[in-house]
Amino acid sequence: MLSDAIGKANILNNQYCSVFTKEVLTDIPSKGPSQAPTMPSIKVTVKGVKKLLQQLKPLKASGPDKISTRVLQELAEPLSKPLAEFFQCSINTGIVPVQWKKAIVSPIFKKGDKHQAANYRPVSLTAVCCKLCEHIIAKSIMEHFEGNGLLCDNQHGFRKMRSCESQLIQFVDDLARTMCSGKQVDVAVMDFSKAFDVVPHQRLLSKLNFYGIRGRALEWIEAFLTDRIQQVVVNGEFSDIAPVTSGVPQGSVLGPILFLSFINDMPECVTSKCRLFADDSIIYREVSATSDCTRLQDDLDALERWEKAWGMSFNPTKCNIIHISRKKDPVLNTYHIKSTDLEAVDTATYLGVDVAKNLTWHKQTSKVVAKGNRSLGFIKRNIRTTSRKIKELSYKTLVRPTLEYAASVWSPHQKELKYVLEMVQRRAARYVLHRHQRLDSVDDMLRRLKWDTLEQRRLKARAVMGYRIVHGLVMIPADQLIPTTVNTRGHAMKFHLYQQKGTIT
Repeated sequence: MLSDAIGKANILNNQYCSVFTKEVLTDIPSKGPSQAPTMPSIKVTVKGVKKLLQQLKPLKASGPDKISTRVLQELAEPLSKPLAEFFQCSINTGIVPVQWKKAIVSPIFKKGDKHQAANYRPVSLTAVCCKLCEHIIAKSIMEHFEGNGLLCDNQHGFRKMRSCESQLIQFVDDLARTMCSGKQVDVAVMDFSKAFDVVPHQRLLSKLNFYGIRGRALEWIEAFLTDRIQQVVVNGEFSDIAPVTSGVPQGSVLGPILFLSFINDMPECVTSKCRLFADDSIIYREVSATSDCTRLQDDLDALERWEKAWGMSFNPTKCNIIHISRKKDPVLNTYHIKSTDLEAVDTATYLGVDVAKNLTWHKQTSKVVAKGNRSLGFIKRNIRTTSRKIKELSYKTLVRPTLEYAASVWSPHQKELKYVLEMVQRRAARYVLHRHQRLDSVDDMLRRLKWDTLEQRRLKARAVMGYRIVHGLVMIPADQLIPTTVNTRGHAMKFHLYQQKGTIT
């Protein structure tokens, strides 16, 4: 075990480099003739660059080129024209400055053993000017994708009018509809190994070309991905420089969109329903007989062929199967991928929400309450100020969002679950007002703080989401979730809610 920062940085850098893939260029799959139109040439405007400069956060760290973000923001007016000309020249020639290809990698701990280098996610810090240019290119690519309907409709990651919540609402609604009709759904929760780091560059470029990213734009992206280098920083100390031979930079502006284009065709190889949020993927199928299980297994085999062809890799030990059903005798089948049987679980986690096999929310509520209490305990131990304003802000920033994440999907109706959720906020109210006597009324405290109950906030959040769905502000089909019923006055809509034994979508 090393204690010096340079040694740690080199260990982490070696770990990140070990997952890079060496691409075989002779067997790149062909997607056949493309029907996508070529993306229009990218035009950089002085006005657009000025707006990007003004929107920079002055305290944001500078990249490897050491150009201060504050300087760029404060000099937005005089810098906008020369930078616009520089960006346009870079895009037109397909030449990317060397400094833009260097990344300072900050290791971010995920979970597990803190002494294992594999448990740290690499987040790249790149040149701010490069990010501005990436933003212009990324915006043009996304407009091209969205305008021509090229992205998979069930991909909700890194896209406007889509989010984790919108994906979960539609997913759970699918499950609830099937289960409430007395049927069963088998769900395979898939997990990629180091998805963003192993993307083979030439295969990515071939897909971009297929989707209409051609000419100068494609040349620029190829230059952006080629000959990249990185250093890991730990406690201000740097590792040795290492080449980056695959993947899209995590922490860059362009990286997420490049990944979306790479994974976009994955649902095309299966007949079951597939949902994606960046690399978080699930496939599921209604199961009435063993033949349906066979079809789902065929889809898993097809995904295995897809990952092999395109240089990706599923981690079968982290993939699992859940049988969504309230049948006394559900159809049970053992599924496998890469000759490894997938674990059958009673509760599967997707996008941070625990989905139980009977679609009740006891475990999800318990997890949320435990996390909320841990965060509140952390605040109590570390924020000892007497300032009510600071303590209240700490609760609203660090605790309450945990209790309300995607609550429109899993909001419980059982009294005991509502109670344990409310208790976290009631403890927070005592902390904020520093009133811990048993006879002190927490209801009075909540009124003094002007805090709505968490249940009231969840109801408001559901109403807001309903409004957004009805008015097309979120990419969820309104006719799917909110059937229209005409009353005597000629209007009024009602929500389609499943409330059977705690299921609400």
